[in-house]
Amino acid sequence: MRREQTTRPSAAGGDRSYEPGRWMRVVRTVLLVKLAYAAVVAFMVFEGEASFERETARAILRGWFPRGWQEEGRGRWERHFATWDAEHYLYLSAEGYNPDARSIAFYPLWPLLVRLTGALTGWNHVVVGLALANLFSAGAWCLFHRVAARRWGERVADVALATLVAFPGSLFFQFIYSESLFFLLLMVLWWGLERHRFGAAWVAAYLAPLARGVGVFGVVPLAWQAVFHMRGRWLPRWRWWREEQERVTAGGSGWGGKAWGLVLAPVLGWGTYLGLMKLWTGNAFAGVEAQKYWGVHAIWHLWDLRGFWESLFDVRSWHEFHSSLLDRVGFLLLVYSLPVQWFMGRDLWAWTAMLGVVPALSGRFVSYIRFESCTFPLFVALGGVLCLFRRSWPAVVWVMLNLAVHLHLLWRFLNYRWAG
Repeated sequence: MRREQTTRPSAAGGDRSYEPGRWMRVVRTVLLVKLAYAAVVAFMVFEGEASFERETARAILRGWFPRGWQEEGRGRWERHFATWDAEHYLYLSAEGYNPDARSIAFYPLWPLLVRLTGALTGWNHVVVGLALANLFSAGAWCLFHRVAARRWGERVADVALATLVAFPGSLFFQFIYSESLFFLLLMVLWWGLERHRFGAAWVAAYLAPLARGVGVFGVVPLAWQAVFHMRGRWLPRWRWWREEQERVTAGGSGWGGKAWGLVLAPVLGWGTYLGLMKLWTGNAFAGVEAQKYWGVHAIWHLWDLRGFWESLFDVRSWHEFHSSLLDRVGFLLLVYSLPVQWFMGRDLWAWTAMLGVVPALSGRFVSYIRFESCTFPLFVALGGVLCLFRRSWPAVVWVMLNLAVHLHLLWRFLNYRWAG
């Protein structure tokens, strides 16, 4: 029986064929990567006992959490997976939103899922968090490849996925952080827009602000899509506008006004978040106000361009909480990818504004390498550029360089050193 094959235009000179039957190969590869990653983590945990920063862990537990929380410390293996933000999510999944706890700065969807799954299975929340994070990220990676392959071809999708998985900030897809859930929601939203699945896209857009604050800025790419669904009735007649509008509306889905209805989904999701915070803490903005404990993210940073420019050149360490060279190199890489994104699809800029620019402005590059792991247009652009070479060695070299930094950050994370 002949395998179904569909020809798709490639904006980056990659493989122009899309074969729906190849998705199982991607699933198997992702599962093998997850197993190999687990083996590396196990080796680092059992061989790196002397490297664990016990005093850092104790100081953070004393300074950030209410008295009595984990005073006896976690077990030998658990403590390697409850570092930094993971401990906050574990606190929220176990104790809920206490108005006096600093942890309420973190968004609720991820700890709620950990709590619900723990109640249904009876498993330890650390085990539940690790299992969900890897399940969600594996699904998100497969969906990322599927959407990219339909639009730019299998070869571009293969390389894009390899660069995503090897990227240093992608280590957090394996641990008790919200990145895996948020990226899965992003991929469902992207897939829904590309395939005109309005219901799935709406649910993902609604839930994104409950997983991460930047999810509310989903209104940017959604508004972009809505504009092109106007079918050119009042759009300028520039060629690229017509081409992009034809691509978005191809297939005769008949969305019409539904495209604009999608724009409301992140706003409603944000409103739900505020309502939950009011219910749990008595103050709808308690989570936003709790950000002051870290003195990093602030909404008013978005228009403080002078402060952003100054922080861009404020480099005093290779990779620490503040003034990290690695975070700024990641941002510059994103900037250099913008022309490629524009060539491959103008809508990618709208996603980059949401996922790459807003975190850099609001957080002054703190944890930027982690946030950047969700900026999927960067990896699409890398896949497009690396596929321009006839030989595969440039892609292999790029992946190996990223993987070396990734493994170094992984070792730091598991031993309670700053990773992102």
